[in-house]
Amino acid sequence: VELARLHGVHAVWAGWGHASENPSLPNALHESKPPIKFIGPAGPPMQALGDKIGSTIIAQNAGVPCIAWNGEDVVAEYDRETGCLPQESYEQANIHNATEAFEAAKKVGFPIMIKASEGGGGKGIRMVDCEENVQT
Repeated sequence: VELARLHGVHAVWAGWGHASENPSLPNALHESKPPIKFIGPAGPPMQALGDKIGSTIIAQNAGVPCIAWNGEDVVAEYDRETGCLPQESYEQANIHNATEAFEAAKKVGFPIMIKASEGGGGKGIRMVDCEENVQT
């Protein structure tokens, strides 16, 4: 942001990768004096849609068909200004232990994919084809 201001830049396009997915960049550009246009989504929607759980909650509440998942009954109102969903929505949609994972898997049906909600770059995705393998 400082380099953009120093050089009189009017707009920034982050391209691909980390900066293009980090809501702190469009937020900082927006708050700079003078404001610098970010070519891409604003920080709040980037924050909301970059989160797997949050983006699925937003999609299903907007009527977008989603695959079966453990949070399919969660109803929440997305705050467009902050880019946030109520914390209770995340709590309802998260799996906190192996017992909850087992119950959710039975409800969704097999086969299922088990994955952390953030981080890992896809390395932790695991296909589970039967009840016996949920907790292993």
